[in-house]
Amino acid sequence: MKPTATEFNDEIVSVLINDADAAPRSLRPGAGKAALVLAGGGITGAVYEIGALRAVNDMLVDRTVNDFDIYVGTSAGSLVAAMLANGLTPDEMMQSIDNTHPEIRGIRADDIFQSNLLEFLQRLTRLPRTLLRSGRHALTGLGERSLVSLLWEFADLLPTGFYSGSALERYVGDLLNQPGRVNRFDFLERELYIIATDLDSGERAVFGKGGKGIVPISQAVAASSAIPVIYKPVRIFGREYVDGSMRGTASLDLAVESGADLVVCINPLVPLDAQQLYPKDEHIGDEGMRTIVNQVVRIFMHAGLRYHIKSLRRHYPNVDFILIEPRTDDQKMFAYDLMDYSSRLRVAQHGFESVTTGLMEHYSYFRDVLARHDIQLTRTRVEAELRQIRQGGYNAAAMFVLPPSLAAKTNTVASADTLLTSLEHNLQRLSKLLDDQ
Repeated sequence: MKPTATEFNDEIVSVLINDADAAPRSLRPGAGKAALVLAGGGITGAVYEIGALRAVNDMLVDRTVNDFDIYVGTSAGSLVAAMLANGLTPDEMMQSIDNTHPEIRGIRADDIFQSNLLEFLQRLTRLPRTLLRSGRHALTGLGERSLVSLLWEFADLLPTGFYSGSALERYVGDLLNQPGRVNRFDFLERELYIIATDLDSGERAVFGKGGKGIVPISQAVAASSAIPVIYKPVRIFGREYVDGSMRGTASLDLAVESGADLVVCINPLVPLDAQQLYPKDEHIGDEGMRTIVNQVVRIFMHAGLRYHIKSLRRHYPNVDFILIEPRTDDQKMFAYDLMDYSSRLRVAQHGFESVTTGLMEHYSYFRDVLARHDIQLTRTRVEAELRQIRQGGYNAAAMFVLPPSLAAKTNTVASADTLLTSLEHNLQRLSKLLDDQ
């Protein structure tokens, strides 16, 4: 299938935005803050975002996606945001997806899908009581109760989630506890906010600076990624948290309230516009329940995000919002299951190709828009990478091989000076925290 372009319109600019120096710097020196907001979307959404970030990274001139001042991550986007804030580059994330990085262990299926079997077995002990209650209700409400309501009573036998997020928490913790990285919000050079939903109150929970800043980043990522029913809630300090997308797939308002006047958002979930693709006598619903649920979830998430952006544009007319997302006729992205681990390489490649193609199709426009924020773009690198992918017959592995000019700039082993500088900085922050207490 021909690579598709990212969405482009006049009201909400859809664009994507390369190698980082050891010293932290702002994406826009001397200007207001720039924020990167990463929305949720399951495994598929996370790897799409990594592919998109690779495209953005290679188009930036003298800046990288690790140079944003603020990172906001929700659900799957929280994992990617946590890695970016810790200095991991899109190239390193790509290598971790393919398990080819010399130092970073690639994320495995069992890091994501750890069974919650113990709770399921514990809940099976309720079976006799549930059968008795259901039988009594069926007899007393004969002819008045639906089959769905009777079956719903047996939901008490199911665990609070089919999987546990503890394995993901361990993986992220091991990754961020390596030299040169930190698992604490207050030790980061950049601002990082991770969004979850408080299950007991229904309110949005923000992990980052402030009262929740003492929560390890790895635990916040697990809480933000706890999709209801699929994962059991994550308990932190006596409260239970689930997926942050329940309160909106992306919290752009946090970025604005933190001082950003340029907000770049990557959103992988877009509903499919079947009217552009299907014959008049065919409908999405004809493909069954699975496709209907897929479309409904995307409609719900996308509508909320669009309303959120439009509201912010009215209240903050001086803030530029850049939205990166698949086109509504992108059948490839719609076809991938959100939790499909086996398709991660293909989705990452598709994110890179489609985003790159979309930006290049409207290059002059995007160049002029970003120039207002002192951001320069180049298309030389991504043109070379696209040629390499096409020459490789669109083999997903082709994009994981850097061209020599880029490979020379990718340092996969942190230098001793960088590690010592990071350690000294963290010790100074710890000393200040102890003095404040």
